[in-house]
Amino acid sequence: MTFLGQYKYILLFYLILVAIIYYNRKKFQFQAKIIALYRTKLGIALMDKIAKRYPRLVRSLATIGIYVGYLGMLVILFFIIHGIYLLIFVPSAPATFAPVIPGIPIPGSPIFVPFWYGILSLFIVVVIHEFSHGVVARAYNIPVKSSGFVLFGPLPGAFVEPDEKKLRRQSNKVQNSLFAAGPFSNVLTAIFIMLLFLLVIGPAFSKLYTPLGVSFTELDEGLPAQKAGVHINEVYNMVNNQAVKDISDFIKVLDPIKPGDAVTISNSQTSYTLVAASKEKSDKGYLGVHAATRYTEDDTIGFKFFGMLVEFLNWIYLLSLGLGLANLLPIGPIDGGRMFQLLLHKCFGTEKGNRFWAKTSLVLVTLLLILIATPIIKAVI
Repeated sequence: MTFLGQYKYILLFYLILVAIIYYNRKKFQFQAKIIALYRTKLGIALMDKIAKRYPRLVRSLATIGIYVGYLGMLVILFFIIHGIYLLIFVPSAPATFAPVIPGIPIPGSPIFVPFWYGILSLFIVVVIHEFSHGVVARAYNIPVKSSGFVLFGPLPGAFVEPDEKKLRRQSNKVQNSLFAAGPFSNVLTAIFIMLLFLLVIGPAFSKLYTPLGVSFTELDEGLPAQKAGVHINEVYNMVNNQAVKDISDFIKVLDPIKPGDAVTISNSQTSYTLVAASKEKSDKGYLGVHAATRYTEDDTIGFKFFGMLVEFLNWIYLLSLGLGLANLLPIGPIDGGRMFQLLLHKCFGTEKGNRFWAKTSLVLVTLLLILIATPIIKAVI
């Protein structure tokens, strides 16, 4: 498939987006030529309403967010240090950091974000993040000058703009509360979705659908399963005369299989005997199959909708954690950077703190660029 054929809907989406921005270019503010801001007052009244109705709750959560923010900062710093260690001593390890562009596979990245799931999830995560900044600002009577939409390169998002002059006059606690509010809201979102999966979606799925076995979505060319005539999309529930009801059973049964071992895959109608092949850098037997669990009624609209909902929530969960941690990097003007700057001011004074902050930001940005660029270059080369 050609590039245009493979990415036609993604390209069409961005062409429409660019056309809308160009047509309304007088309403946008452009920064660094790749950032387009569209200022509105959207959501500010709701921020104000929540802050006035629940001021104690908002301030209490914001205070907790400070501690979570600094803890998250330590976590992301550990990832950077660990990533550099892996880059030097374990070159084959997957990338620690990778850019996220929905619908576009990044060379060397261990994760691919589907286009529509990614765009919608990312937008929701960013809206929650920015809205939380606004609510905390209003809880401390800091005006929110504007809100709106932003296009950062190819990625759509949102922003909230508090009154910076009044914010700087606040105590360190208030400023930290506002900076930490966005990342903390992303962490809370991830926790909420995790609980939703554990307490609602998981039990509901178990009651509605029963696993029947596994089927193969793809067979690798020239490998044992294809050679034996195994069919794709056919349900198999026995492997080596052991019952297999789902993908975890399938993996468990195959785990002790070595290259050259015979493997029988069957159901009530058919049976296939395969001889496991070897795979480079592994002593495990390899069949050349891509398996998935099959369920009762998995061809119905209800099941497919359930699956789409689960995947959508899963991407919100993953991107919430990713965006929350990324914003806690102690770098420059992002949330973690501003929190780190306040900490340095308190420890060393404004002038020395700013010098140390600038040098630290430069070092961390350099390390991040190395961690992001190296796997991409390796994959391309």
